[in-house]
Amino acid sequence: MSRLVLLVLGWLALVAPAAAAPLDGWDRTRWGMTQAEIDRIYGARLRRPAKPILYHRARVEAALPGVELGGMPFVASFVLGRDGRLVQVLVERRTGAVTGALFARVVDGLVAELGPPDRQCFDGGDPRGGALVWDGPVTTVHAQLFGWSAEALRVNPSAEIERPYYVPREEYRGMPTRPRILVRYHPTARSDLAGDGRRCRPAGR
Repeated sequence: MSRLVLLVLGWLALVAPAAAAPLDGWDRTRWGMTQAEIDRIYGARLRRPAKPILYHRARVEAALPGVELGGMPFVASFVLGRDGRLVQVLVERRTGAVTGALFARVVDGLVAELGPPDRQCFDGGDPRGGALVWDGPVTTVHAQLFGWSAEALRVNPSAEIERPYYVPREEYRGMPTRPRILVRYHPTARSDLAGDGRRCRPAGR
């Protein structure tokens, strides 16, 4: 190998961005934390429902408002398993402006942090929209725009953005629904939280 090639490779190694450390939770939380440990991190910023919100065998005891994604505020809910330890974080926007353009900005932020998504799936808890999925070694991230209905939106959302995986179904069981954006984080080892992988394909195909 010539000396010039070696110099070029060395220069590229210096200017290439460092690989991001694997996510092992969300923000400052880590999987397996208790609610008391989460309380110590966020303190008075947390908001608590009158009683825990139940999700099947899991629960939410506190949420963090004011999480900024795409230039807009979202709410992060900390989901605890039956053992009282953190198993998921749901970062959602349910009110105000929820558009394909905002979702595009949210995805751009995730791509800047995590790289391009690994999969495009149609396996969310709500079948009205597909999800983009980043499969990390420790943490899996799902980004989903869903809940559009013919009552909520009478034009094709793809008019706002070009990529087809941003186009959710307009109707589900004939019920008008309110659009929302969800970014869901969970441990990669928890395959029971990953959804139906049979309904996924590599992103961009």
